Amino acid sequence: MAKHYTREEVITRLRAEIDERRPVVIVGAGTGISAKFAEKGGADLIGVYNSGKYRMDGHGSLAGLMPYGDANQIVIDLGSRTVLPIVKETPVIGGICGTDPTREMTTFLGELQRLGLAGVMNFPTVGLIDWDSRYRQELESTGMGYDKEMEALCIAKDLGLFTMGYAFRPEEGAMVGRAGLDVVIAHMGLTRGGSIGSTMSKEDDLAEAAKLVDAIGDAARAEKPDIMVFSHGGAIAYPEDTAYIYENTQSVGFLGASSAERIPVEEPLRAATAAFKAARLPQR
Repeated sequence: MAKHYTREEVITRLRAEIDERRPVVIVGAGTGISAKFAEKGGADLIGVYNSGKYRMDGHGSLAGLMPYGDANQIVIDLGSRTVLPIVKETPVIGGICGTDPTREMTTFLGELQRLGLAGVMNFPTVGLIDWDSRYRQELESTGMGYDKEMEALCIAKDLGLFTMGYAFRPEEGAMVGRAGLDVVIAHMGLTRGGSIGSTMSKEDDLAEAAKLVDAIGDAARAEKPDIMVFSHGGAIAYPEDTAYIYENTQSVGFLGASSAERIPVEEPLRAATAAFKAARLPQR
């Protein structure tokens, strides 16, 4: 079973890595074997959220934003029965749908804490919906907006959970900072690469991504100077991409979901199957 951690213990672990000039690496886990080998590879945190399940079921990560299942129940089920029983030492973080009007957030977050999750982040998030779209504006105006996600994370913080906030624009980075969260994750959009990665992000420029990471980080740090800045998604898909981001921005960590658990297994699994199939039966 996973070890239980306080918020302070998680922060101490992460700060120690950064002080040693090692980036913080968070790996999303949609299966137990993903969690097991992410831990063996040295993941600093393991993330459990609904997109991990859909992704490892062979679907695009954005399935997590669609009404295909109860996102918050998936976190409970995937965490308690699949990931937490496998992980030994690595803190586990849950992705919560903070806008869920059917949950009493304090009770729900307390349940996650009791199960052994060390912290939470805002996923699924309305932040992935274009700010200028009518759909996003109507979500915001009817009580299901990004501010509701920050309210949920503030409740988590008050309960003593470690908290991370996805931000997609500098304005949201500032909201994460004002909420007093421990980490802001600059989200560049759906990850490129592999069989079901973003075709739009395929042409994204790392230099432009770096500018947005810093703009979001600057906005968050203007509100909370000691907040940790991580990055995720879009053109930041492979280890060499993260190296570029670390070299050219204030980011000190990376959340790898598709990058860490889907893309690395696609081609090796295909190749292994093809190799078995290439054998020939002897003539009898």
